[in-house]
Amino acid sequence: MMVYKNKEEKNMVIDQAWNALYQKLEREGLLPENTSGNRQRRQIANAGKLAVAAAIIIACVLSGWYFTREKRQYNASMLVMYNEVHSPTLATMLDDGSVVYLSEQTSLKYPECFAADKREVFLQGEAFFNIKNQPGRPFVIDTEIAGVEVTGTSFKMKSENNTSFSLAVREGEVRVTQKNSRQSIAVKAGESVVFDAGQNQLKKNAAACNEFFSHIRFKDERLVDVATIINLHLDTLQLKIDPAIGNRILTFTFIVNSNITETAGLICKALDLRLSQQDHMLYISKPE
Repeated sequence: MMVYKNKEEKNMVIDQAWNALYQKLEREGLLPENTSGNRQRRQIANAGKLAVAAAIIIACVLSGWYFTREKRQYNASMLVMYNEVHSPTLATMLDDGSVVYLSEQTSLKYPECFAADKREVFLQGEAFFNIKNQPGRPFVIDTEIAGVEVTGTSFKMKSENNTSFSLAVREGEVRVTQKNSRQSIAVKAGESVVFDAGQNQLKKNAAACNEFFSHIRFKDERLVDVATIINLHLDTLQLKIDPAIGNRILTFTFIVNSNITETAGLICKALDLRLSQQDHMLYISKPE
């Protein structure tokens, strides 16, 4: 059974399906004609059972495509990723090569392609960011309480509602600006900042960034991006993907600190690929 977020979303998907069906029937000359010889768009149902069945199929295809994107589609220019309750950390790679790890019950809204002068996303919940360094092109995270601006760094932050905000930096420096008071604080590696609702201000302290990686889930991610993210958590062996198969789509859960050779073997088995090793590189390619 298909579940929609709201009535407007349901109507949009249905309208898309009927419009696609109408265009197809019109091209093939299958629409009934009125006395003036014009095609009647509003009488599609009279074209017979075949037209109705086709409409149902198209509606299912469109709505099925929508929901297999892990709730990423937001509108024509924005995407939304949401990690369900009791789910492992969900990882994705953004357009600029930055990596985001979402905790459970966390949503991230982001553009499919970032602007030339700024990279901006919207967070609700808890996430760990590993931001690609691009001088002159800041990365901005918007939350209900504060705005966060970085260039290239890694940090964890949590913003659940308009009274709770915290951030801890592992590498680099992050600038946090509280929206109401406009208080701005620079947070460096090994430091953290929390929002004190009682005093309506940000407070900084010297606390290490606690990582929360144990299981990392990938949902409909490109194989080349999966390998790039996994490599961030490896000390010795590294994964390398044949460019010819880099766009293959993969859904699985990676157990951090597991045997990477066994993990690579499972990936190859799932996608019918070949695994070979040379020195400190595990190479995944098409079978011979």
